[in-house]
Amino acid sequence: MITGCQSQLNKPQFILSSQQIVALSEQDILKFNEQVCRDEDKQSIVLAHDHVMSQRLHRLIQYLPNTINHLQLNYKVYLNTKPNAWSSANGCIRLNSGLIKLLTDDELLAVIAHEQGHIALKHAIHSFQHAPYIEIYDKANKTVVMIRNETAQQNEIDADNYAIEMLRKQKLNPAALISMLMKMPVHNDVDLTSHPAISTRINHISQKLKNIK
Repeated sequence: MITGCQSQLNKPQFILSSQQIVALSEQDILKFNEQVCRDEDKQSIVLAHDHVMSQRLHRLIQYLPNTINHLQLNYKVYLNTKPNAWSSANGCIRLNSGLIKLLTDDELLAVIAHEQGHIALKHAIHSFQHAPYIEIYDKANKTVVMIRNETAQQNEIDADNYAIEMLRKQKLNPAALISMLMKMPVHNDVDLTSHPAISTRINHISQKLKNIK
């Protein structure tokens, strides 16, 4: 799910309780994700399809599956210097221009495979279904899904595992997950919140690749 930092948002327009969440179907959650994705696109500067960065992205995605769980994946590049990427349950994958500038082709493929992993493993849907409550911010067009830090961190590890297998299957370079993480300034060893420490992810990936060999 797209998540917003609570401290940066105004009072929520409404809150879904755990009882209300249980009543939602997977299709309801997918439709909600579609709206969230549209809202994010509206608030962002989306690079044109013929922009050099968009062209590069669409060249690279040919090496990976274009559908997951019967969902057609769709990609866009945001003009944003922050090196970041995200995905949503309905198949949206968005990459910032800062990330595309920072990474090699192999490293970008590693990021994309990781984001595909979140979709394939239905992390957003499960996070939504098991949340104690969900805050909806209409004015900010943000949604906060409450999720245990340890669950969010395990989701990142699981998405890394998925990416390793997918990259190997497509005869691509899974070690690029490590070099990609070494370039990322976003999460560091003292920021153990929604993402594991970079060193933890690198050690896990290194060990998994060693075991595969």
